Amino acid sequence: MSGAHTGRRSSEETRAQIVTSAGKAFATRPYREITLKDIAEDAGVSAPLIIKYFGSKEQLYDELVDFRAAAITAFDAPDEALGERLVSLFTKPLESYKPLSMSLLFMSGVSEESNRKLRENYSTQMIDTLAARLSGPNVRLRAELAMSMVAGVAIMRRRMLAGHATGTQDEVVAMYAPLVQQLLDG
Repeated sequence: MSGAHTGRRSSEETRAQIVTSAGKAFATRPYREITLKDIAEDAGVSAPLIIKYFGSKEQLYDELVDFRAAAITAFDAPDEALGERLVSLFTKPLESYKPLSMSLLFMSGVSEESNRKLRENYSTQMIDTLAARLSGPNVRLRAELAMSMVAGVAIMRRRMLAGHATGTQDEVVAMYAPLVQQLLDG
């Protein structure tokens, strides 16, 4: 089929650009106001190409709020190093962090239906997955709190203190990871 390659981009690069453009749109504008044409213009592709890759706006959104790949990446560490892994990932520069799903957690003005799907997926695919790895009492609460800790450090360092945060990533990991690990360990 023609159209699988756009310019010099491979099919995978084109797909990634569409996801990036959609992520920016959904993270900054109300769901109901976003059109495939808007996403296509930002991605440098046609709206029909987005339909070819994803089927519809709803299916594209569903892919963006699918946290299963993020969970695999985030929790890819032995239990005793999980706190360090999480803090390292959540303190990386935002542009190096994939998938974009994390940006979507801070969306405003989206529909209640899309918000519900976002919250439900994050709860089951991230929090429940982490809780299943933990042992001891209150595993679900500890998983929620650990993810709140790493999301909090990400928000503060990337957004609130952007350009003003002190300490290197290694220093932050060295100081913060033991706190997260303590929570994970119970």
